[in-house]
Amino acid sequence: MIPTNVEQRLGRHTWLLLLAKKTTTSIGLLLLAVILGSAKDFIGQGLSGIFSFVAKDTVTASHVISSSVSFIAVVILVIAVIMFIIGYTIARMHFRNYTFTLEEFGLKLKKGIFDIKEVSIPYRQIQSVDVARTVAYQMFGVSRLIIMTAGDDDAKQKGGAENDTIFDPIDADIAEEIRVMLQRRIGVQVVESDTRADMETANPVSKS
Repeated sequence: MIPTNVEQRLGRHTWLLLLAKKTTTSIGLLLLAVILGSAKDFIGQGLSGIFSFVAKDTVTASHVISSSVSFIAVVILVIAVIMFIIGYTIARMHFRNYTFTLEEFGLKLKKGIFDIKEVSIPYRQIQSVDVARTVAYQMFGVSRLIIMTAGDDDAKQKGGAENDTIFDPIDADIAEEIRVMLQRRIGVQVVESDTRADMETANPVSKS
């Protein structure tokens, strides 16, 4: 059960998915560099006949090509490492800075990488809570949590009556716990509101 008034993160599976998204390109380049480095001699021998005009004989041409492939592999490796470090850093900052807190009267969100923003959503404004999971998300054990909230009076007058707050991605078990807790909060508030209205109807206050 998610504790109240305690800052929570989106979960371990979410961290792994964020890391995979931010480092996929760098991992692909890393694999390419390894393949080129391992197959440099094979590539040199295969292309030596085509580029033999670069040197006096095929053996020398093969050596030149192998050296060129090896240099390219090193350059790609360096780029891949730099991209991986950048991707890892961004994913880590995204994960660490995106938190939520279930408070007494509302849901508090904090998110951002360099510009951290905090948003508070009163429970009374929440209209619905939905959880969606694609096939890929099911494989990673994460979900997409959508919280529909009613806009304020100014937003309604301008035609923007509702807003979405989306956790994408978030661990599936955490998303389900949030959904159950928010729906319970919504239900309690609706019942309390109806009870007060009934009491006011049953005991009208006389006005002088």
